[in-house]
Amino acid sequence: MTTTGAATSIHLVDPVPIEVARPMVLMRLGYRRPSQVPERTARLIDDVMKTGRSLLAPKAVYREVTVGTTGPGAILFGGTWKTESRSVHERFAACRLAVVFAATVGSAVESWGRELCDSGEMTKGLLADAFGSSAATALGLALEQVVARHFGEKTLEATRRYAPGYGDWALSDQAPLFSLLDASRIGITLTDDHLMIPAKSISGVIGGRAR
Repeated sequence: MTTTGAATSIHLVDPVPIEVARPMVLMRLGYRRPSQVPERTARLIDDVMKTGRSLLAPKAVYREVTVGTTGPGAILFGGTWKTESRSVHERFAACRLAVVFAATVGSAVESWGRELCDSGEMTKGLLADAFGSSAATALGLALEQVVARHFGEKTLEATRRYAPGYGDWALSDQAPLFSLLDASRIGITLTDDHLMIPAKSISGVIGGRAR
């Protein structure tokens, strides 16, 4: 689905097809090999993954914006959002277009994990949290593929995603990023500290550069 905005279109992807692989969850828990997982924990992980998958509601919004420079080390997204982050300049100075996005796996998995912990099932609650975090990672990988196809139609190559809060990019830049989107339509809001609710959500920028 696409909603037409003043300058470009805001695209809604609902649902975003994702697959939360068991090795991804094990890695999140610190296990490099399945043989390292105690038998009881392995059974709990399987149970958590079965329930967790039924609670996922992955969706995303994204929008294509222009990329420009306004001076040494400064990047301008969409003609309005300026950042002087060195790492952002290194990643996007060669791009003429970018996609800004926000995505979430929903709040149900997070709520379920809290309920487990509140009821005394701490181990299962921690496993549910690890599953939710793994789902958010899988969501990011899936969204990179969506944007790669988007830019492929324009004969551009997509960069890896990058987000406020990483490197020297201030987390407060979540606010101008969200001003370019309508993230509330997929249930994401920002706290006063620029954190996303639901917590198992992601946001960021993916550049489009010449092949």
